[in-house]
Amino acid sequence: MKLKLLIIALLFCAGARAQTTPDITPAHLKAAEDLLKVTQADMLFKQNMGTMLKQASTNIPEDKRAKFIEVMNTFVAKYVSWETLRDQMAAAYAKEFTAAELKGLIAFYSTDLGKKLLAKQPALVSKGAEIGQQMVQSHQVELQQMMEAAFKDSK
Repeated sequence: MKLKLLIIALLFCAGARAQTTPDITPAHLKAAEDLLKVTQADMLFKQNMGTMLKQASTNIPEDKRAKFIEVMNTFVAKYVSWETLRDQMAAAYAKEFTAAELKGLIAFYSTDLGKKLLAKQPALVSKGAEIGQQMVQSHQVELQQMMEAAFKDSK
């Protein structure tokens, strides 16, 4: 089930296309790109993808796990890499934040507190994913029953 969710998430990310809006100026887009640089979004993206793949691999039999991770890493590097998503992410940020807001975020992430948040974020994302996984696992029987009931009713 987790593998299917990961593949769906990867397909969603790969299929996402940035919407160009006429109110996004080159300076606005540049501010979004600068924010992505300051926040080390490329590094965080790669770490988060690694965390997702590692957690998705826990449902793969141990003797196939290394090969699964290898194939997924190859696929991600080819189609869902930071390099393929960077421009779309900058456009997404520019769409959600004004140029002034982006500059404010850049100022924050340039402070000691902002840098500390950036340093702690990978561990926090990993811990959050771990907590979520534990919650699902602790209620897995109920979830399975809910799914069976939902799909039984839809036949």
